[in-house]
Amino acid sequence: MAITRRQFIKQSAGIASVGIFMPRVWLGDASGQERLSNSRRKLVVIQLAGGNDGLNTVIPYSDSRYYSLRPALSFKQTELKDELNRPTMISNELALHPAMKEIKDLYDAGRVAIVNGVGYPQPNLSHFLSMDVWHTANPSGVGGAGWLGKYADIALIGKQGISAASIGGALPKSLFANRSVIPNIQDFAFYNFVGDPGYPGDYGNQLNVFTAAAARGFDLGTFQSAINSTSFDAVKGAQQLQASVAGYSSSVTYPPENPLAAALKMASRIITTIPDASLLYVTLGGFDTHSDQIDHPGGQANKLTGQHASLVRWFSQAVKAFYDDMTEHGMADDVVIMEWSEFGRRPEENASFGTDHGTANPMFVIGNPVRGGIYGGQPSLNPVDLDAAGNIKFTVDFRSVYATVLDRWLETDSQGILGGRFENAGFLV
Repeated sequence: MAITRRQFIKQSAGIASVGIFMPRVWLGDASGQERLSNSRRKLVVIQLAGGNDGLNTVIPYSDSRYYSLRPALSFKQTELKDELNRPTMISNELALHPAMKEIKDLYDAGRVAIVNGVGYPQPNLSHFLSMDVWHTANPSGVGGAGWLGKYADIALIGKQGISAASIGGALPKSLFANRSVIPNIQDFAFYNFVGDPGYPGDYGNQLNVFTAAAARGFDLGTFQSAINSTSFDAVKGAQQLQASVAGYSSSVTYPPENPLAAALKMASRIITTIPDASLLYVTLGGFDTHSDQIDHPGGQANKLTGQHASLVRWFSQAVKAFYDDMTEHGMADDVVIMEWSEFGRRPEENASFGTDHGTANPMFVIGNPVRGGIYGGQPSLNPVDLDAAGNIKFTVDFRSVYATVLDRWLETDSQGILGGRFENAGFLV
């Protein structure tokens, strides 16, 4: 009987005291499986947690309703300039937030696809339930495995070392799998046995005790055998990771005090030193901007500073540093970045210089393989076109974006993972 990830986490602590897990399937399930591709293609997923304000990220500056709904938060056309005084318009209707200078540069170079109006039917405005919808690719939010976990169960079986990982925080539900065990790495230094510095031989002692325990014989195909094998591979893989990332070097300077940049630098260290690493996941939180979305000293709005401006600036700067790092390592043609957030914000601002939970949102897909431009229809802000709660209606099903990435980039059949056929969004050849 196949052993699920949930069973492993629940029961393994009693058999092996290992706090690290490798993306390794149970040996009994791996037989007969084949990789779908020997491609060098890699996907980096960035989650903007909390519900990013899409209307102040990709700004409909030509729409008079945008200004009437947001008298304090809206960016006037004259304000749509970056710190170098360059305009941030990307079309006759849309512009990027002035803090997104680096993303604008990548967009101008044809490296950024913006998919507008992304959402799903009957949207849920709860953070947790809406995240579950996006994580599982199921509008009901029901399902134990994530869409990327399902992909890993199909395509990453048999790869050596780390083929998928989440960096920082907790393992996202997108990576929950039935046969693959995908690690969450918060710090390379602690992704291993941690010895007591007061006892130089402590690390070796821990490793010897573990090795002796893992060498115990169990009947092949039993739960104990699976736990033993996976635990042993975990330690071996952790040591391989330590040795591999130690060889990373780059002249690219990642912006300091930027948590997303720190996470993407860790992703770069993995991608550039471990050939089989093909799926990395990072998260930037803080987007639940119910109040103080912008600075307002003395009641005077300053849209260029404040919580949202800082967050999208972090996103922009971190992505550009990572892109430059991939370019320096000759890997820019091999990497696609996909950004998502569980929902957007309401079109109408609230009385606290903020915005409340909304619905549809733009998504960014970034990289050399991307066909840059604007995709999907910009949702209407006209009162008759809003839903009963006053929120915009989606124009692109998020599963179409997932399907495009799965079919066109990861070279797997999206239908089996998503539970249906969804149209190609067009941003990948």
